[in-house]
Amino acid sequence: MSTAAESPRDARLDLRLPQETRALLDEAASLAGTNLTDYVLGLVVPAARRDVLEARQIRLSHEAWEDFLDVLDRPDSPELAALRGHTPTWGEPRS
Repeated sequence: MSTAAESPRDARLDLRLPQETRALLDEAASLAGTNLTDYVLGLVVPAARRDVLEARQIRLSHEAWEDFLDVLDRPDSPELAALRGHTPTWGEPRS
């Protein structure tokens, strides 16, 4: 998987921040031996990936998971069985 540092840098992100914050970030990047862009991306991109992954996950308690499995294991109702056996009009071959 490619990282932000390996991908082409063809987009910009401009931020407004206090001068003191900019100076702090510049110093931190310097102490890390990198430039400001690589320093910020190295911190922000993993955090963004984590936040997106967490937002996409569904977390269930053990009890809720067991309830979910019970629903999946139930036999189909007659209505659902009929629906499963129905071929929609968009699934029929054209003549």
